[in-house]
Amino acid sequence: MRKMIPLILTSLMSFFPGKTWAQTETGQISGTVLEQQNNAIPNARIAVRNVGTGALRESTSDDHGAFIVTNLLPARYSVLAEAQGFAKLEQQVDLPPGGRVALELKLQVGKLNETIEVTATSVAVNTANQTVGQLITSNDITNLPLLTRNPYDLVGGAANVSSAADAGLTMRGAGYNINGLRSAGTNILLDGAANNDEFTASVGQTVPLDAVQEINVLTNNFTAEYGRASAGVVNVTTKSGTNDFHGTAYEFGRYSALAANTFDNNARGIAKPGFTRNQFGYSVGGPIKKDKLFFFQSTEWLRVRSSATAIVAVPTPQLIAAANPTTQQFFSAFGTLRSNFIQLKTYTRDQLTAAGITACPPAPSKCDTDFPVASTTPIFAQGQYSVPADSGAGSPQNTYY
Repeated sequence: MRKMIPLILTSLMSFFPGKTWAQTETGQISGTVLEQQNNAIPNARIAVRNVGTGALRESTSDDHGAFIVTNLLPARYSVLAEAQGFAKLEQQVDLPPGGRVALELKLQVGKLNETIEVTATSVAVNTANQTVGQLITSNDITNLPLLTRNPYDLVGGAANVSSAADAGLTMRGAGYNINGLRSAGTNILLDGAANNDEFTASVGQTVPLDAVQEINVLTNNFTAEYGRASAGVVNVTTKSGTNDFHGTAYEFGRYSALAANTFDNNARGIAKPGFTRNQFGYSVGGPIKKDKLFFFQSTEWLRVRSSATAIVAVPTPQLIAAANPTTQQFFSAFGTLRSNFIQLKTYTRDQLTAAGITACPPAPSKCDTDFPVASTTPIFAQGQYSVPADSGAGSPQNTYY
């Protein structure tokens, strides 16, 4: 029975999955403790506390006044330094995903029960290592407009990043080129773990925008722990629960009633196509046990109903009737004109020739053989019809409009 206890406990633990943080997600806070004359203060107590969750890590400065605290999750931290004969110094700092923050803490002579507070700051220039990148903060995520609310669209705002679509390139990876390289060379991370669809070389899993805390875009000189990337690294960090309850509920709607018709549709007298897009969801996070256990959950739904107007050219019944039996059988078996097809104009062979369009390239003589109709007979009709814009593949039995 005793041998079965570890197996039973292991089985029970499998029902309670936890969040595992990769090495590329955690960072460190290091620094030096000095007095006002820039002399090192050894044996100073360093307390690093997560402002959101209250998690506490402690360290002690060495003989040179240096200290380091590793394996810290991305968050805002309060760093407290205290030493005998000096007033306490408390400073808040934001730690990005995989970031390394270096501080210089100068203590003033005073009583130990005195505390000097430094306003929370974000490190503007990375002086801890050679990595070059840009952090997209929670304020950026909240304030920057996003038409589709896809967090990966914010990557294009970073330096040395260009859109693959704007460059006329195939959309691969996150859809952005870093340092002019192929976007498939960008490594996509979610909370430090690989988030790549290896088959399509694209983002594996997109998360709701309200679930994203920040995005770290690394473009040059990133360390070996990231690996794989030949172009750059995009690391998305999701939110975590804290000691306070926070939540959102939202809906973003786009409706054709609030949009204008296209210029081409107006010129042809075509009615505005219908479009309705509803994107809605929620997020909620907070403590289960204060300072110990937290939760965060976010869900989003997307509903799109749309149609589009297409302008097409199709063979006229006169042209099909003049074709050989095999061609007539093909059109008869594989589709007919849609019921909502509206004929706008017809063209004869003479009209196409006058416009510089060869009706039967590269051998015009075959027109007389395969389609023996007069040059003044309408052979093509131009028309418009409405189809669902997001309906996927067409019907095999309706390939002929």
